[in-house]
Amino acid sequence: MPAPAQQKVTIEELNQVIYDHMEARDWHKNPTRGLAISLALEANELLEHYQWSDAAVGGVEAVGEELADVLIFAIQIAQRNHIDIVDHIYRKLEKANVKYPPVNFKGKSGEEKKKAWMESKLNYRKDGL
Repeated sequence: MPAPAQQKVTIEELNQVIYDHMEARDWHKNPTRGLAISLALEANELLEHYQWSDAAVGGVEAVGEELADVLIFAIQIAQRNHIDIVDHIYRKLEKANVKYPPVNFKGKSGEEKKKAWMESKLNYRKDGL
């Protein structure tokens, strides 16, 4: 099944748009600490939309704005630290594939998935040993 559609834009194009926006305001040199704090604050604002309900309070538009803030700050952190975020996403997904093999989760009930998740958490070592 294909992922839900997004606009046809590359990560590099988005990266440049965000950088240009920040550079035009002299915000492109903000310290990583401040960016990380801002990312956490925005993630918490996203969480507020789901605090008391599975349905987002404020609707899709409000949630989209918070997600945009989270992604913008995440990309800024990558820029500030010269991190190729695409490379890191691919590597992280490879690790997750080892830690959480699809066969342990696909087609399983909620309780079976919860049990498989806990076993994966307990048995997986970050150093790969």
